[in-house]
Amino acid sequence: MKSLFKSIFLKVVGRSLFLWILVLSLIVFSIQPVQGSSLTESSFINGPDCNFTTPVPQTRPPSEDETTKVSIGIYLIDILYLDEIRESFETIFFMKLQWQDPRLAQKLQNRSIPYCNIKLDDIWNPEPYVYKHRRLTKEFDKIVSVDSQGTVTYRQIFDAELVSPLDFTKYPFDTQHLMIKIVSLPNQPERVEFVEDRELNRVSQELSFVGWSVGEAKTQTKFFPSQIFQKPVPFFLFEVEIKRQSGFFVWKAIFPLLILVSVVNLVFWVEASNIVPRVSLSTITLLSVIAYVLSLPSQIPRVPYLTAEDIFLIGSMLLIVLALTETIVTHKLNQLEQKALALSIDIWLRWLFPILIIGLLGFAFL
Repeated sequence: MKSLFKSIFLKVVGRSLFLWILVLSLIVFSIQPVQGSSLTESSFINGPDCNFTTPVPQTRPPSEDETTKVSIGIYLIDILYLDEIRESFETIFFMKLQWQDPRLAQKLQNRSIPYCNIKLDDIWNPEPYVYKHRRLTKEFDKIVSVDSQGTVTYRQIFDAELVSPLDFTKYPFDTQHLMIKIVSLPNQPERVEFVEDRELNRVSQELSFVGWSVGEAKTQTKFFPSQIFQKPVPFFLFEVEIKRQSGFFVWKAIFPLLILVSVVNLVFWVEASNIVPRVSLSTITLLSVIAYVLSLPSQIPRVPYLTAEDIFLIGSMLLIVLALTETIVTHKLNQLEQKALALSIDIWLRWLFPILIIGLLGFAFL
């Protein structure tokens, strides 16, 4: 009997212990994702909250030259997509702002801590604004860190769609310039000056941007005339030059069209009296070129000027029309018993036509 009760007791205790272990495991695994999934600025900048006991001044920090210098730097993390129709691009970039505020240093020294975090809107700040954005998402909360020297640092990662004008004159061998523009919009913009953080201003070497070669970043600080304030505002420009990788367009668009145009040169090797094959070849080639041009996908907006590709397409059709016109002229000369002149024109165009094709290529793409 005792052994029976003992076995029952052990089974009950064993199951209870298993249930407790299971419950504790579920609690532990349920807590970990919550702690790790919320990525805020407080986790980005480790440190205690400032919690100043006295109000923080919202006016511009005093400085010796009556101008608050704000260090600014951008690190381009990635270029996700370039929308050539809308003339915009989607990018992810890191921005860092830094300025001095001695008033915060005094408050921090009273607390005897080396640095702390405080909300950006609770202190004076240069009010950075990403200029000409269609969509803008901030990765972190608007929090800054303050150290014992009064250095205020604001760090942020942006996921943005920015407007950037594009020039398609040399398409598909074009070079574009993608620009990130930051302006400062405080109450006294003329009292704020942007200073470049040259160590930070660069482009990541691990971009996922396909179809383009990305160059080095160029930066510039200046004052930008603002119609809102009726006065210039601080302006920071981060510019990246990108060059289209044109191999796809060469083999899929230009080379097939070049073959079609070159076929027309065979017209000049057929006797002028055989007008039917000469006209048929020129006409069929012209219609083929027109059909091929209409089948090409449009990857650029409807710009009011001719691109390099447009010039080559129009020039190719004009060369075919030239061959068709020459066919009719030489046939007419042949009927007028001027066979020598008709043959002379054919011989000249046999060698002139390839030169015209090469000249068209140079004129369009060089």
